[in-house]
Amino acid sequence: MRLTIDPDRQVTPFTCGHCDSEHLRICGFVNSEHGAFAIYYAHLYNHGDVHEAFIDVVMDDVWTPGNPLEPSPNRTTFGCRVGPVEGSPAPACSLIQAAQFHEGDPFYGDRLDREKALPHPWLPLFWETTDHLLEHEPDVNGHVYCVNAAPHEGR
Repeated sequence: MRLTIDPDRQVTPFTCGHCDSEHLRICGFVNSEHGAFAIYYAHLYNHGDVHEAFIDVVMDDVWTPGNPLEPSPNRTTFGCRVGPVEGSPAPACSLIQAAQFHEGDPFYGDRLDREKALPHPWLPLFWETTDHLLEHEPDVNGHVYCVNAAPHEGR
């Protein structure tokens, strides 16, 4: 599958409610050769020297033309944390509760935790999408791998 990140993404600065540090929230579409494929939300945190990202990927087998906010019965959201792990020089991805702060919001559909995500048939597509974001989403890549992020509008 050929994935691309829609260039019309939203980058919003936020203040962490736990430590008052600034972080970014990025939201955008990931498209395949067939059109809309997924919506991603990436929260980029820097707590001290720890650069980590929390990524939610909203997947659906039917994206309603003109109204992607309308979920189909199969809408599913996966979540992961990307960052340093003990014993590894490189960041790693770990499945976590998806859309943790959006309980009850029908937009996210079935918000999977780790146990529900592991056997899900869409898990390989989630990892493929996450890999694509880590490689090609400039702010996510720059933050996780601690290189200079590409500048974006408004900053």
